[in-house]
Amino acid sequence: MFSHEEIAVLVIVALLGHAMALFWYLADRSNARLCRTKIYDVPLKKGQIRRELLNSVLTPIHALLLGALVWLGYFGNTSWPSFVLTLAATFVWAEIWHYFSHRAFHLPSLLWIHREHHRSQINSPVTAISFSFGEKLVFDIGILLPFGILDHFVSVNFFGIASWFIGYLIINSFSHANFEFRPANYNSHVGKVLATTVYHSLHHSRFTGNYGLATRVLDRLFATEWEDYERLYDRISIERRPLAQLRERVETGAAP
Repeated sequence: MFSHEEIAVLVIVALLGHAMALFWYLADRSNARLCRTKIYDVPLKKGQIRRELLNSVLTPIHALLLGALVWLGYFGNTSWPSFVLTLAATFVWAEIWHYFSHRAFHLPSLLWIHREHHRSQINSPVTAISFSFGEKLVFDIGILLPFGILDHFVSVNFFGIASWFIGYLIINSFSHANFEFRPANYNSHVGKVLATTVYHSLHHSRFTGNYGLATRVLDRLFATEWEDYERLYDRISIERRPLAQLRERVETGAAP
């Protein structure tokens, strides 16, 4: 049985992706401050929004799989220490799992899993929730299964995992916007570790590189970060000059 709190959180996880898509759509339509620093001045492909909306019906799979594990008796710890530890562990593992599975999806033999998401070269308000069923399944199972196994040895907290999913849905939405809302000097401090919207936009437009989820750590460690990223960020956030071509570069350099 589920508690009222667990049901409420699962509903949030199920619907938040669409709520964030609506947020970005309304922000863009109203010319909100968040949407004034455009990244790519390139039109969306015909039919992109409709295709992404059809794919988005798969988004609640996060909540369905997490709820199934709770129904089976997993993740029953409700203490505050377990919440903090579970949230931190989920964040770290998700960064690792996303990076390496994402790179694997770009291998010719596995590209079929990831190809649907990459049909969107310029991000729209709905791109963040447009994935194939296979990609959603691999992503979620890769995160939840290890914690299900761990739960047999160390009691895991449902709310810690669910909170990560909530944060992921918000961050992923911001990462797939076509607007950079962070300050001009972001990459001089916290941006050395955390990724930005420009960061992930380069992955979509150039198809490779910048594989990380919320951080730049593994991209920098394994030399898969686009070397002109910070210069492009400055051009967009300081000079307010959006990119006019998908593979436009600030300076010539080798691709990851």
